[in-house]
Amino acid sequence: MNFCKRHIWLVFASLGVAGSAAVWFLMPHKSEIDAPWQVVFKLLVFLLVILSISFFPNRLRQRHLLAVLPLFAFAGFLVPRLSWFGFTGAVLTSKYQLAGEFYTLLYLLVYPAIVMTTTLAYRLGGGTPGQCIKIGMSGVLILFSGFLDLLWYVVNPVELPKVIQYAHHIRIVIGHYPSYGEAIVFALCHVPLLVGLLVLPLDRWFRGLTAARPDDGPKRAAPPADALRYGEVRP
Repeated sequence: MNFCKRHIWLVFASLGVAGSAAVWFLMPHKSEIDAPWQVVFKLLVFLLVILSISFFPNRLRQRHLLAVLPLFAFAGFLVPRLSWFGFTGAVLTSKYQLAGEFYTLLYLLVYPAIVMTTTLAYRLGGGTPGQCIKIGMSGVLILFSGFLDLLWYVVNPVELPKVIQYAHHIRIVIGHYPSYGEAIVFALCHVPLLVGLLVLPLDRWFRGLTAARPDDGPKRAAPPADALRYGEVRP
C-alpha cells in the first residue's frame, strides 16, 4: 500500500502522457470545438498531468535541477516554433490553413506548459499537493473564464468587437458566440469559482493518497542549542 502511495504520481503521469499523445495525434488541430466531450477530455488530461506534478516527490537531492528541464522544451521547441509563425506570418501566407496548428501550439502546448512549469517549481520548492493542484486548476479557470478573450482586444491595437467570434469554449456553454458584454459577465461568473477553489482544504482531502506526512512542505532547520540557551534565536 505504501508503494502505491509513494508512486501515485507515476500512475497519474502515465495516464497524462497517454492522454496527451491522444490529443496531439488523434484529435484535430483546430480552434473550433466539434463536441463538448473534446473539451472535457482535454481538461481531464491536463488534470492528470497536474496531479502527477502535485504528488511528485519533492525531497530529492538536487531537485532544483528538474526545474531546469522545462527550459529546454521552451528554448528547443516552443519558442522557436512560435517565432517561426510570428516572423514569417505563416498563418496569413497560408491563408489561415495553418491557423489550427498555431492555435494548438499556443493554447494546448505553450499556455499549459507555463502553468505546469509554475506548478512544478512550486512543488520542487516544497509546495504541498493541494496547493499545487490549486495553482494548476487556477490556470484552467483563468483561461476558460474568457479573461484572455477579453484582454486580447485590449492589449492589441484593434477595436472592441460587438461579438467575440472565436470564443468557441464560451459558445458551447451559453449556446452562441458572446457579445463583449456577455463575455465580461461570463468571466465575472468565474470569480466565485476561483475563490472557492483557492479556499478548498485539498491537502486534507488528498492526504490519504500520499505517504507524505501531514506537514509535507519545506522544513525549517532547527537553531543550534547554544543559540536557544542564550536567547539569540526565538524557538
